[in-house]
Amino acid sequence: MKIDMQIFKNLKNGDINAFQQVFDGYGQSIFNTAFKILKSKEQAEEIVQETFLKTWLNRREIDETKDIWPFIYVIAKRLCFNQLRSMKYDMLAQQELLRNMNENVEDSKILLLDIQHLLDESVKALPGRQRQVWIMSREEGKSHKEIAEELGISPNTVKNCLVQTLKTLRHTFKQADYIYLLLFFFLQ
Repeated sequence: MKIDMQIFKNLKNGDINAFQQVFDGYGQSIFNTAFKILKSKEQAEEIVQETFLKTWLNRREIDETKDIWPFIYVIAKRLCFNQLRSMKYDMLAQQELLRNMNENVEDSKILLLDIQHLLDESVKALPGRQRQVWIMSREEGKSHKEIAEELGISPNTVKNCLVQTLKTLRHTFKQADYIYLLLFFFLQ
């Protein structure tokens, strides 16, 4: 679309109506250019907005004796290429994040297996009644009352056995530098 050169002069001087005419005259062409490059309607619309914002902000650089299209086109194309570069870096960052997450998941699985093994060995080493109460409480999910009835002991004795077991396990895990993970198993 050919626009009168006087409009470019008026735009350069800050005339908002001239700006609107330039937007109306070239907006669709900028959209089409951006869409060809970015293949996204939403991104192309953003490029149109940014292009005309930059045009307005840099209007003093406009040569009112020439068509404004090359000025606007260069702005739009640079914005598109910046967007593509940003998208590339975003994709690389996402890939790196996923790779790190997968590595962390594998490390966590190994760590949890180590901790579970330490817990199993520690429970096996407990005195008979403590081991039995622990298994019934933590592995079978029974209440203090259920354990007491089943073993023919008081609920207070069940509680004392569990308190003593936790002290023993806390000491074992502390020696193995897993004290911070102790809560994981005991708060389940």
